Amino acid sequence: MELHHLIVHELIKAPEENEARLFLSLACMPPEERAHQLVHKLNQTFEQKSDTLLGYFSSPEDALFPGYFQILHDGGYTKEGFQQFSRETMQALQLSLQGVTGAKGGYLVYADYTIEEDRQLGIFLVRDTEGILFDKDDAHRSFGLKTITYLNTDKLAMAGRINIAKFQSGQARCLELIKHASSQRTISEYFTNWIGLDRPESSRDLTQSFLQMVEQLPPPVDEETGAPMEAAVFQDQVREYAMSAPQHTISIKEFDQAFYKDEPKAQSYIQEQELPLEDDFRFDQGTLKRHFQHRISANGMSLQFSRRDLAEGRVRLEGDQIVINDPEMTEKLRLTIND
Repeated sequence: MELHHLIVHELIKAPEENEARLFLSLACMPPEERAHQLVHKLNQTFEQKSDTLLGYFSSPEDALFPGYFQILHDGGYTKEGFQQFSRETMQALQLSLQGVTGAKGGYLVYADYTIEEDRQLGIFLVRDTEGILFDKDDAHRSFGLKTITYLNTDKLAMAGRINIAKFQSGQARCLELIKHASSQRTISEYFTNWIGLDRPESSRDLTQSFLQMVEQLPPPVDEETGAPMEAAVFQDQVREYAMSAPQHTISIKEFDQAFYKDEPKAQSYIQEQELPLEDDFRFDQGTLKRHFQHRISANGMSLQFSRRDLAEGRVRLEGDQIVINDPEMTEKLRLTIND
């Protein structure tokens, strides 16, 4: 990871207060090792949470943030431009939170960095939390307890990042935000509106669109036999392809190349059906796993099986009965009963 610029400002506001105040830094933090560690840990939030919101910027007429970011972009991401952008957007946030009860302040970390060749501008709302440490007393050969305050980087109040290359293209969802819990929806909407997220799509919904498309596509040709793949084999290969994708990101063009060589089957289907899928998108791992792997529980019993098990008849429904046709499973059950 390469860290270009890092600056921190403080938004001072208690939930019960109407007024929001600011403490604005005058300079960026030096890009030392601890700064790299902080930004790397904050960026990992997106890698660990697969269900995010993806969208475009609102027009500058509808939100201040996109206009300030356009100025930063046009200026070439200089240190001075970055500092000015961070201060002006903080002032816009302060203005939007005046008179709003429930919203809480914290530290706004602005980071301009490049990771795996993707330049990102991340904004993370971090809050203090208290912890307890053992306090060694060498004189009395004993331990006591002391309270410390530290940054809670594991549970961010808000996190967003802008993919610079996608912003430059003007055709892709360049803005990504961490989805908030439903209990925080009202409060988090103020931050979403502040950044200017437009036409949001969740990675979960995009993943479902992708999987529905895969079910409608014709199976590709099996290179070994020259015949079309069995549907179950194709589904298995799609699952393996997605789970091995870097940063949990699927490229539609690369998907076509991997399965259909020179034929843009997926790209054509997306255009014809007007699906919300772009050339690449981050998929939701949970949605992907649930699509290919079923797990049901009832009356203290659990059963887990794959779509391929259903397709090949190892698990099937007969009226009100579930039939498992698997000799190895049958033998294990027999041994368990007779043990």
